[in-house]
Amino acid sequence: MGEFQKARIAVHKEDHQKSKKGPSAEYVDFMFNPEAVRVSKTLKPKEQKQAGQNAPSPQFTSGDAAQLEFGEILFDTFETRTNVYQKHVSHLERLIHVDEELHRPPQVMFTWGEVFGNDGEHQIKTGLWFITGLDVNYTMFLPNGTPVRATCKLTLQEVPKPTNPKSPDTAHVHLVNRGDSLQGIAFREYDDPSQWRRIADANGIDDPLQLQPGRRLLIPPILK
Repeated sequence: MGEFQKARIAVHKEDHQKSKKGPSAEYVDFMFNPEAVRVSKTLKPKEQKQAGQNAPSPQFTSGDAAQLEFGEILFDTFETRTNVYQKHVSHLERLIHVDEELHRPPQVMFTWGEVFGNDGEHQIKTGLWFITGLDVNYTMFLPNGTPVRATCKLTLQEVPKPTNPKSPDTAHVHLVNRGDSLQGIAFREYDDPSQWRRIADANGIDDPLQLQPGRRLLIPPILK
């Protein structure tokens, strides 16, 4: 058994430094660790119909953003008779609002001991996230109405990592083979199927579905 570790939602360091009126806390520790953490991601290819094929060819452009979900996160300040909203919930609430300096919500990280993190070799790497859902249920109050117990449901959406498509150093020619598509060629040449329009424009192609085998296509470089 290892040392007890609390789960934590931490504001990305750069966002915390840039924000003058942003998050009042650098992190929010869970009082009680979650019973379950759900990480989900879907990848739905677009179907490209081609003549002479029995089934459409899948074209992988981009997947949906991953979702990180927690069931019920309990905060309880009954023993100290302090306001649970001010002590805990308000810090989470500020992370779901657009920051005036950043022009977006702050990016956060979820860490939990040796299992969930961002840089460990054996961790479930969770990267950066935006909090996109916060559902709070207050379940206990003092006689004066001060809330002292709350359960929160949190939903986070991953921040996509910036990618730069690769590019050939110089323009060259590609010979179209049977079954080729502009998206597939763009994926092979640039690692990015969405760059198919660059090839279409360079070759005066108006209809990407009318790609004839044997045609020679100019593959232009991406100038950076």
